[in-house]
Amino acid sequence: MLRREAEWLGTQMGALQADRLYPLVNLGSSTAQFREHDQPWIHQSLFAGARREDLVHVDLKADDGVDVVGELDDDAVFAELQRRAPQSVLSSNLLEHLEPARRDVWCARMVDLVAPGGYLILSVPRAFPYHPDPIDTGFRPGVTELAALFPTLRPLVGAEVQAGRIWALLPGNLRRLAVKSAGMALGRGDAHHASVAERAGAPSRLRDWLVPWAWRPFRVTCLVLERP
Repeated sequence: MLRREAEWLGTQMGALQADRLYPLVNLGSSTAQFREHDQPWIHQSLFAGARREDLVHVDLKADDGVDVVGELDDDAVFAELQRRAPQSVLSSNLLEHLEPARRDVWCARMVDLVAPGGYLILSVPRAFPYHPDPIDTGFRPGVTELAALFPTLRPLVGAEVQAGRIWALLPGNLRRLAVKSAGMALGRGDAHHASVAERAGAPSRLRDWLVPWAWRPFRVTCLVLERP
């Protein structure tokens, strides 16, 4: 999550009614290390004012700071999240990694998790490089297109947030960015399994990926919806 994206989301969350915001399910949360140290603005902007027991962090990684391990279209995971009776759901930078049919399932289940009067808080890249994790479908919606995925919810506030340039990811994420970018340049999610020929051509492909974004600003579509 980019710093300005986190700040925008945090500002909007701070304006919501706390008793209708929490407990909050955070989908694709990553680990406590990532949220609090690698990208500390995530915790500072979004979660510093919340009680730990009011947050349910969900990710595929079984690690510190992950409360529920798995994916939303897994029935067992969905049932466990329902059991925790959340008020609201946060989904940041997930929908672009889902094929359309699967995206529809996730969107429906997000809505089902939100309690009446609760909120669905979303961010999806609008202008951002290809980043497979493990895939990137190229889904880059504006506010209206994103809201249309949730016709039963009422949009409260949305914006295309100007989120800086590629330099905003440095230096704290330099090593992580370099490894992921090499994989992206090779057209795969994992650079470590590339062939010798692929590795030889990687510098030019990496340059082709990085150069267009050296001066082009990132934008993120952010949206807060309410369940009537």
